[in-house]
Amino acid sequence: MAQDKARATKVTDAKLAAAKLPDGKAEARILAAPGLYLHLRRRAGGEVAKHWQYRAQVAGVRRWLSLGAYPAVSLAKANADLLEHQKAHEAAKKGEADHPVIAARFARRANVEMPTVAQAFDDWIADKRLGSKRKDGRPVRERTITILTENFDADIRARIGDAKISKLTPEAIRACIDAPRKRGAPGAAAHVYRTLRGLVTFAIKRQLIDGADPMRGIDNPKPYRPAPVNAASDAELVALLRAVDESDMHEATKLAIEFQLLTGARPGEVRLAEWREFNLDRALWTIPASRVKTDREFRVHLSDAALVLLKRAKALRNDQKSTFVFPGAKGGTMDKMAIAHALRRLAERVEAKGGKRLRPHDLRRTFRTMLSRLGVQPHVAELCMNHQETETMRRVYDGHDYSGEVAAAWDAAGAHIKALRAGGALVIPMTARRA
Repeated sequence: MAQDKARATKVTDAKLAAAKLPDGKAEARILAAPGLYLHLRRRAGGEVAKHWQYRAQVAGVRRWLSLGAYPAVSLAKANADLLEHQKAHEAAKKGEADHPVIAARFARRANVEMPTVAQAFDDWIADKRLGSKRKDGRPVRERTITILTENFDADIRARIGDAKISKLTPEAIRACIDAPRKRGAPGAAAHVYRTLRGLVTFAIKRQLIDGADPMRGIDNPKPYRPAPVNAASDAELVALLRAVDESDMHEATKLAIEFQLLTGARPGEVRLAEWREFNLDRALWTIPASRVKTDREFRVHLSDAALVLLKRAKALRNDQKSTFVFPGAKGGTMDKMAIAHALRRLAERVEAKGGKRLRPHDLRRTFRTMLSRLGVQPHVAELCMNHQETETMRRVYDGHDYSGEVAAAWDAAGAHIKALRAGGALVIPMTARRA
């Protein structure tokens, strides 16, 4: 050991930098301090790699622990690390700590077993399919999972998918979010942010990430700011209905547009409506849970105007085997974009009649706005929309189902649209009247 110390005092950074392998040898070790060596090894390409090693006896067996590459780890840093390991070694002898070599072995094993970002994402998606707290324990919609997967595949997987989730850094996260921003897609950047936010939160809860939240201080590049509601007034609604009536579009498409205005249902719920869901004698449409955003069956009361429209739809059935209320031109499912295309083609004609451009979901907004004009109470109108009650205390204490009030609201909407078609008086908001 005294000889080792004498040799160690002669080691300097300059000598280490100039150190070479002896002729004919593939590797060698240079003693830098008692227990500290610089390991030289010839690589396949011929260059010589240099790494610091700490030598220790573990249960009577010599073990080597890597302390990093030279010169990235300097002689001074290697000596400092050596002292720390020697302290841990002495503590291990007293039973106060694990031997540093054993601790490093466990750390390496844990790092190997730690999932990558891609593996953690797969676990997160599998957990969502099992159930979500926000869904009262029910699985999330497959549409949501599709969106999350598309976001991950587009801007996250290739950049950090193979990285360990425990090593995720703010810089890596920002790179994923900034990628769509650089190509001029701020909306996609916001989706990437939300996907990463959910994944990181899941990883923290599962203790896959220790310490600080790597997304702390990173803001959504496009915070949600709802655009002004694009809903038709009564006058604009009359313009739309007249333009639809005068058009030569597919008759089932015309009926589907008006049926949305009568019920406030979502475009997909109307487009895929089947006759088996309707009980015309009870004036009831039961939308199955599989087509409802809340994953719960929803019942819509059918006003007299809605029943008349459905009778017209039934009279149009050329193929008695068709199960759809509003079939496509060929008798099958109406095309997903059929109503959107129809409204786009009608836009100029509607505007010429004093109306405004509307999209399929704007028909639903028009229905909700119309209920407000008719004096329907907000919480009743929201029930017609199948929206969750936002007032916590009402959810906790109010056990009334408001089925009668909701049916009356749908009846009022149907009667109002029927009156507009017959040239009845428009409901004009007080602010518009003063103007």
